Amino acid sequence: MQLFSLSYSLMLDGDALLVHPSFGLLNAEIQYTVRWCWENVLGAIAYLKEAIRTWKGIKSPEAVFVAACKEGRKPESAQAKSEAIAWFNWARKNRIVIAISGDTVYTPDGEAVTLAEMMRRCPVGGL
Repeated sequence: MQLFSLSYSLMLDGDALLVHPSFGLLNAEIQYTVRWCWENVLGAIAYLKEAIRTWKGIKSPEAVFVAACKEGRKPESAQAKSEAIAWFNWARKNRIVIAISGDTVYTPDGEAVTLAEMMRRCPVGGL
């Protein structure tokens, strides 16, 4: 089953995408972007929702969505979380930490340290 076609549009319902039969009314660039960057659409929608909530005076939400889709942008919270996961995986591989629980990491000698502090002490590639 095809997820969308030229005769359907995407609408946001909570965090789910719904198909709507007025696709022809959408900007052609949005149509193109959704077709070619489909894997980034959910992240781009979340990014746009965060931008609408936090930025002042967005003149073109469509342009924000298209740029986010093309560049693979995600909300800042998702970006920070993925950076922390990448750092933890690197630090565990290098035996800097052995475990993580919430915002606390544990060193091989059993010391509990906040994740932010350890990321500051041991930046990726800093060893």
